[in-house]
Amino acid sequence: MPAYQYRCCTCDTSFEVRRGITEPAAVSNPCPGGHTDTSRVFTAVAVSRAGSSSASTTPTPSGGGACCGGGCCG
Repeated sequence: MPAYQYRCCTCDTSFEVRRGITEPAAVSNPCPGGHTDTSRVFTAVAVSRAGSSSASTTPTPSGGGACCGGGCCG
């Protein structure tokens, strides 16, 4: 089951939601504090080909900044 990262725009808490891939993404995901103003945080995934010597094994952090980078704050 995939895990999706979210951030609360009210209390700035990060949390994870596990949801089946066939479940709708538009389902409300309140934070652990009960706030409903949340944004999904997109994270980068490192992918490499088998046998490739140039593939990096170090994960690369994604930019974007969740709430304030995603436009739900102020």
